[in-house]
Amino acid sequence: MSLQEIESAINTAKQITQWSSLLIEYNHKRNPNEYVCYNINFASAQLLNDIITSMCDAFLNVVKKQNRILEYTAQNPKNTTEKLNVTDELLQLSWTALVNHINNSDDSVDLKDISANAFIFAGNYDDADGNNKNLYLLAQKNPILSFKKRTPIFATKNNTIAKTTEPLVQFGKCFDVLIVDNTLYSINTNFESIFNIEYSHKIVCHERLSELETADIVDDIDSYKTFASSGQNPKKFITYNPEIVKKLKKQKYKDLLKNRLHIPVNPATNKFDLSDPKNAKNFTLAICDKAKNNMFDSGVCEVPSSSPISFT
Repeated sequence: MSLQEIESAINTAKQITQWSSLLIEYNHKRNPNEYVCYNINFASAQLLNDIITSMCDAFLNVVKKQNRILEYTAQNPKNTTEKLNVTDELLQLSWTALVNHINNSDDSVDLKDISANAFIFAGNYDDADGNNKNLYLLAQKNPILSFKKRTPIFATKNNTIAKTTEPLVQFGKCFDVLIVDNTLYSINTNFESIFNIEYSHKIVCHERLSELETADIVDDIDSYKTFASSGQNPKKFITYNPEIVKKLKKQKYKDLLKNRLHIPVNPATNKFDLSDPKNAKNFTLAICDKAKNNMFDSGVCEVPSSSPISFT
């Protein structure tokens, strides 16, 4: 179904005649989730449409080649088309901020004075029911090639070489992200940087750990919080499952985790002892729905996705 939605959106994009083209600046380390957008203009609408059509074809070809569209979990296999709703807690703040800046963009700055991190084409159209909508094509690339730090490049006209100080523009063959009907589709993980997803991972992780602390099933919860908040661990909490945590308050499920994943329980408190990093890791996999029984033996394996297999 997602492929059909992408194909439909690409066909729509090729028919859109109202586009805004913008360069995007951001520095999330200094100013999280803040953007500055600059308008860029084209000599003709046909030139812009030709660029967009070519990039749309390239994007769709990549999606078909990947042949795998999955909900974003931060742990999907490579060569996956990622799917994420813009209202998701990982994306909502940054996406709202970017749209606000798109709608309040600056058209007074010279191209050679802009240090862009990305560019976006924002299309406006009416759907079959007459509803006014927007569609966005986004790439993490600065298309402006200035000569401030480059070996000089000279222009030619009528076989005559002349010095040029005007920047060149190169958009590339393909964009990274398609956003349509509040859904983001990405052929790579560049959107994680654009939308400061690492910061969102940490916020989500902090909220889930607060829920886990309330459940009161872990000994020395502060030490476990330190472990869970370090390195790549916050990503895992995107798929945190509160129903699993709820079950682990019951003795039979505590025994199940103890026996299947060999995670010890402190007999004095009847809580999980996660002082060993190996046990902390396996516990994290369990509560984040990443530990599943092996189909062909009695072992347990780590999985990137726990989506049920469809037999229809």
